[in-house]
Amino acid sequence: MATSPTVHIVCSDQHRNGKTLLARVLVDFLMLDGRDPFCIDTDAPDGPLRTFFPGRTALADFAAIQGQMKLFDTILASPGRDYVIDLPARHTERFFQTARDLDFFAECHKTGFRVFVFYIVDNSFTSLKAAYALQREPGVDLFVPVRNMLVRSHWPEHEGALTIPFLAAPIASAISNRRFSLREFVNGDPQGLAPDLVRELQTFLYEVLNSLNGLEPVRALDNPHH
Repeated sequence: MATSPTVHIVCSDQHRNGKTLLARVLVDFLMLDGRDPFCIDTDAPDGPLRTFFPGRTALADFAAIQGQMKLFDTILASPGRDYVIDLPARHTERFFQTARDLDFFAECHKTGFRVFVFYIVDNSFTSLKAAYALQREPGVDLFVPVRNMLVRSHWPEHEGALTIPFLAAPIASAISNRRFSLREFVNGDPQGLAPDLVRELQTFLYEVLNSLNGLEPVRALDNPHH
């Protein structure tokens, strides 16, 4: 189903809770759907997302003014495709403040983009409070709270959220290899993963991809041509 090009922002107020993993799955999900996403990795100098998609990722050091401008200019100068922004916790507050100062989301809408925010709610009241505040951010078309079962979450169970299931350490280690493609795995290539781990990863990806696919009707409603 055709949908409007979308800027996907993956973020949280806490460190090491699965942001890059979610961004990585999101990029592969979009590619499996026949789309052509471009990634912006703001975690300089390491660039963990760029590790997996070197040919479709720009590294923008958001700690520097030049990096901030690179991020915003890259998106607004090249509309018509999806973007996935991987924001480490240390840049999240500054990113949204800078976006407000520049009216970035309004400019995105003028250029034909929708803006989706995927916010991993960590296991603290502070993280929950930050999520509720960001949920009201002007210009965000869809706010997606995310629970990562590895770190737990303060997001209420009775309120809908995208859930990242627990991922066993041996699988997490195997897929952290930059040569391991989740997209190729979904397409049937185990890439050397031990047989007893294949089913676990299949279950993990099925749950996450199915949740992402559930967003498609919402996205489709945003497209005035359908």
